[in-house]
Amino acid sequence: MHEETRAFVLTVVRDVINLPLPDRVDDSTPLGDAGLGLESLATIELMLQLEGEYDIELPESEIDPAVVSTLGELVAVVVERRSRVAADEAAQ
Repeated sequence: MHEETRAFVLTVVRDVINLPLPDRVDDSTPLGDAGLGLESLATIELMLQLEGEYDIELPESEIDPAVVSTLGELVAVVVERRSRVAADEAAQ
């Protein structure tokens, strides 16, 4: 689930938000200026894409740049949300 989510994030950044990806991208790549180059509006677009693709909700508090500043941290939040939604659906 981690690799699939990571690939989706990078696809959205490159193809939907139209930002060039750095030559080297790994989990420690910053989401902001020194990495993927996401600014506030681009971050919102990415969150909307993630919510739509995985049918999850990402509260702003969970994706605050002070808390989630790297690709790996963002992917971990999304994977955790996806797992929680799947567990909730299985329990019903």
